[in-house]
Amino acid sequence: MYRLLTRTLFWLPSVLVVLAVGPARATEYAAPMDKSEWQVSSSIFACEMNQPVPYYGNARFYRRAGEPLTLELLPYTPRLESGKARLVARAPVWRPDGADINLGLIPVTRGERPVGLDNKLSNRALTELHGGRELVFTRYPWYGASESSRIALSPVNFQAAYGQYLQCLGSLLPVNYDQIARSAVYFPSSGDDFPPAENRKLRHIATYVLADPQIGHLFIDGHTDSKGLRDENLELSKRRAESVAAFLRNLGVPADMITVRWHGERYPVASNQSRVGRAQNRRVTVRVDKREDQTVAAAE
Repeated sequence: MYRLLTRTLFWLPSVLVVLAVGPARATEYAAPMDKSEWQVSSSIFACEMNQPVPYYGNARFYRRAGEPLTLELLPYTPRLESGKARLVARAPVWRPDGADINLGLIPVTRGERPVGLDNKLSNRALTELHGGRELVFTRYPWYGASESSRIALSPVNFQAAYGQYLQCLGSLLPVNYDQIARSAVYFPSSGDDFPPAENRKLRHIATYVLADPQIGHLFIDGHTDSKGLRDENLELSKRRAESVAAFLRNLGVPADMITVRWHGERYPVASNQSRVGRAQNRRVTVRVDKREDQTVAAAE
């Protein structure tokens, strides 16, 4: 009954109070029920769902295209001491008989993003909020206070935002710019046909290029290992580069966005004295530049 009374007082107009539950004391940062909100930002490049936490900052679920989900705490100023914070899925005030669930200890660092949960725990956090539980992070503040700090995320108004977030996930691109900006397609010891296993890599490049209006140009550079005659290797690198360019054009990438170059054995990235090194040198690199960076760099 005492726990219910204490928690009920917290949900009055004040948004920052000192809680006393038995011997433990803590300063808790959380939004009142009537002001709890979840905001969703959607695009094909990233999905974000965040909750403003009064006097603390923000908590956000963030999923960038091609990357796993993370739950982050983003404070206005550093508040938590480096070390380990306890994460609990707490039964909300309207379910006083519900049991809290201990989700374990999580790393805390100083900086703009002191807490960032991995994909598995972030998805578990989503599940608990969807089920109506609060998420509570508890850690001593960095300035040495005797009372712990608690950052609580409310499930109030979560459901509607969660539906929008799921719709966003369904429209995410398979990759992000960082994952396709510099790519290499590898070739067998002879010939200019790249293995089918490399198709997926090129399809992802084409999908991203066609979706992002900021992409300005693609530079495709062919390379070989040092086996064979130099002139033949130069011609082979040309055919390899042209085969990659043709594949991308067939996927819809405009021809005027593509520059094809070939270099033979001139620019190895590994020793040609080993089989592994030669395999790394038999490549076509694809560099994807955004419009604000149109400088043509030296061959990769």
